[in-house]
Amino acid sequence: MKMSVAVDIKTVKAIMQNHKIFDQNVQKQLEKITNRSLGKISRGAKQRVSSRGVRVNSGGRKLDLKSRITVQRAKLSKGRAGGIVWSKAPHSHLVEFGTKSHILVPEGKTIKIGDNFVSGPIKHPGSKPKPFLQPAYLQERKVYIDNIKAAVRAETEKKR
Repeated sequence: MKMSVAVDIKTVKAIMQNHKIFDQNVQKQLEKITNRSLGKISRGAKQRVSSRGVRVNSGGRKLDLKSRITVQRAKLSKGRAGGIVWSKAPHSHLVEFGTKSHILVPEGKTIKIGDNFVSGPIKHPGSKPKPFLQPAYLQERKVYIDNIKAAVRAETEKKR
Protein backbone atom coordinates (compact mmCIF):
# COMPACT_ATOMS: atom_id res chain seq x y z
CA MET A 1 0.00 0.00 0.00
CA LYS A 2 1.52 3.30 -1.04
CA MET A 3 0.35 6.44 0.61
CA SER A 4 1.32 9.37 -1.54
CA VAL A 5 0.73 12.59 0.27
CA ALA A 6 0.21 15.78 -1.68
CA VAL A 7 0.63 18.92 0.38
CA ASP A 8 -2.35 21.14 -0.31
CA ILE A 9 -0.80 24.31 1.06
CA LYS A 10 -0.22 26.42 -2.05
CA THR A 11 2.98 28.12 -0.90
CA VAL A 12 4.80 24.91 0.08
CA LYS A 13 3.65 23.14 -3.08
CA ALA A 14 4.86 26.07 -5.19
CA ILE A 15 8.21 26.13 -3.36
CA MET A 16 8.88 22.43 -3.91
CA GLN A 17 7.80 22.55 -7.57
CA ASN A 18 10.07 25.55 -8.23
CA HIS A 19 13.02 24.54 -6.06
CA LYS A 20 15.49 25.33 -8.88
CA ILE A 21 15.08 29.08 -8.34
CA PHE A 22 17.04 28.72 -5.10
CA ASP A 23 20.80 28.25 -4.83
CA GLN A 24 22.36 24.86 -4.05
CA ASN A 25 22.53 25.45 -0.28
CA VAL A 26 18.82 26.18 -0.01
CA GLN A 27 18.00 23.21 -2.25
CA LYS A 28 20.03 20.96 0.05
CA GLN A 29 18.27 22.43 3.06
CA LEU A 30 14.82 21.83 1.49
CA GLU A 31 15.82 18.26 0.66
CA LYS A 32 17.11 17.72 4.20
CA ILE A 33 13.89 19.09 5.76
CA THR A 34 11.78 16.86 3.51
CA ASN A 35 13.82 13.73 4.22
CA ARG A 36 13.83 14.41 7.97
CA SER A 37 10.02 14.64 7.91
CA LEU A 38 9.77 11.45 5.83
CA GLY A 39 11.89 9.66 8.44
CA LYS A 40 9.67 10.93 11.26
CA ILE A 41 6.55 9.79 9.40
CA SER A 42 8.10 6.35 8.90
CA ARG A 43 9.09 6.04 12.56
CA GLY A 44 5.64 7.25 13.66
CA ALA A 45 3.93 4.69 11.44
CA LYS A 46 6.15 1.89 12.79
CA GLN A 47 5.32 2.92 16.36
CA ARG A 48 1.58 2.79 15.62
CA VAL A 49 1.62 -0.72 14.14
CA SER A 50 1.02 -3.48 16.64
CA SER A 51 3.57 -6.20 16.18
CA ARG A 52 3.96 -9.70 17.53
CA GLY A 53 7.53 -9.86 16.31
CA VAL A 54 8.90 -10.50 12.85
CA ARG A 55 7.05 -13.43 11.30
CA VAL A 56 8.03 -15.08 8.04
CA ASN A 57 6.12 -17.35 5.68
CA SER A 58 7.41 -20.68 4.40
CA GLY A 59 9.38 -18.88 1.67
CA GLY A 60 11.17 -16.68 4.22
CA ARG A 61 9.24 -13.51 3.32
CA LYS A 62 8.51 -11.12 6.17
CA LEU A 63 4.81 -10.82 6.93
CA ASP A 64 4.68 -8.13 9.60
CA LEU A 65 3.86 -4.53 8.72
CA LYS A 66 6.50 -2.86 10.87
CA SER A 67 9.49 -4.29 9.00
CA ARG A 68 7.91 -3.58 5.60
CA ILE A 69 7.33 0.19 6.00
CA THR A 70 9.69 1.87 3.54
CA VAL A 71 10.72 5.39 2.51
CA GLN A 72 11.62 6.78 -0.91
CA ARG A 73 13.67 9.82 -0.04
CA ALA A 74 13.49 13.16 -1.83
CA LYS A 75 16.42 13.85 -4.15
CA LEU A 76 16.14 17.28 -5.74
CA SER A 77 19.10 16.68 -8.04
CA LYS A 78 17.18 13.77 -9.61
CA GLY A 79 13.94 15.73 -9.87
CA ARG A 80 12.20 14.15 -6.86
CA ALA A 81 10.95 17.12 -4.85
CA GLY A 82 8.94 14.89 -2.52
CA GLY A 83 9.16 11.43 -1.11
CA ILE A 84 6.90 8.49 -0.35
CA VAL A 85 6.36 6.49 2.81
CA TRP A 86 4.63 3.17 2.14
CA SER A 87 4.21 -0.36 3.38
CA LYS A 88 5.25 -3.18 1.08
CA ALA A 89 2.98 -5.65 2.89
CA PRO A 90 0.09 -6.62 0.62
CA HIS A 91 -2.41 -6.48 3.50
CA SER A 92 -1.50 -2.95 4.69
CA HIS A 93 -4.67 -1.36 3.37
CA LEU A 94 -6.76 -3.91 5.26
CA VAL A 95 -5.15 -2.82 8.54
CA GLU A 96 -5.21 0.92 7.75
CA PHE A 97 -8.85 1.05 6.60
CA GLY A 98 -10.37 -2.12 8.13
CA THR A 99 -12.60 -4.66 6.40
CA LYS A 100 -16.31 -5.36 6.16
CA SER A 101 -17.84 -8.67 7.11
CA HIS A 102 -17.24 -11.20 4.31
CA ILE A 103 -17.33 -14.88 3.41
CA LEU A 104 -14.10 -16.89 3.05
CA VAL A 105 -14.22 -19.93 0.81
CA PRO A 106 -11.21 -22.20 1.39
CA GLU A 107 -9.53 -23.54 -1.75
CA GLY A 108 -8.78 -26.92 -0.17
CA LYS A 109 -11.16 -29.15 1.73
CA THR A 110 -10.24 -27.84 5.19
CA ILE A 111 -8.28 -24.99 6.74
CA LYS A 112 -6.79 -24.69 10.19
CA ILE A 113 -7.97 -21.79 12.37
CA GLY A 114 -6.18 -21.82 15.70
CA ASP A 115 -6.24 -25.46 16.81
CA ASN A 116 -9.41 -26.36 14.87
CA PHE A 117 -9.85 -27.65 11.32
CA VAL A 118 -12.79 -26.07 9.46
CA SER A 119 -14.32 -26.89 6.09
CA GLY A 120 -16.79 -25.04 3.92
CA PRO A 121 -17.46 -21.31 3.72
CA ILE A 122 -16.50 -19.24 6.77
CA LYS A 123 -18.02 -15.91 7.74
CA HIS A 124 -15.29 -13.45 8.73
CA PRO A 125 -16.69 -10.73 11.02
CA GLY A 126 -14.49 -8.02 9.50
CA SER A 127 -12.02 -5.82 11.33
CA LYS A 128 -11.90 -2.30 12.65
CA PRO A 129 -9.54 0.20 11.01
CA LYS A 130 -6.18 0.58 12.76
CA PRO A 131 -4.62 3.51 10.91
CA PHE A 132 -0.86 3.87 11.15
CA LEU A 133 0.29 5.86 8.08
CA GLN A 134 -2.25 8.68 8.03
CA PRO A 135 -1.90 9.64 11.73
CA ALA A 136 1.90 9.61 11.40
CA TYR A 137 1.64 11.98 8.44
CA LEU A 138 -0.88 14.27 10.14
CA GLN A 139 1.36 14.53 13.21
CA GLU A 140 4.37 15.63 11.13
CA ARG A 141 2.56 17.76 8.53
CA LYS A 142 2.51 21.10 10.37
CA VAL A 143 6.15 20.83 11.44
CA TYR A 144 7.18 20.06 7.84
CA ILE A 145 5.24 23.00 6.40
CA ASP A 146 6.58 25.39 9.04
CA ASN A 147 10.18 24.26 8.44
CA ILE A 148 9.89 24.71 4.65
CA LYS A 149 8.37 28.16 5.07
CA ALA A 150 11.07 29.17 7.58
CA ALA A 151 13.88 28.03 5.27
CA VAL A 152 12.49 30.00 2.32
CA ARG A 153 11.71 33.03 4.50
CA ALA A 154 15.30 33.06 5.81
CA GLU A 155 16.66 32.89 2.23
CA THR A 156 14.41 35.64 0.89
CA GLU A 157 15.23 37.92 3.83
CA LYS A 158 18.97 37.43 3.16
CA LYS A 159 18.52 38.69 -0.39
CA ARG A 160 16.77 41.90 0.67
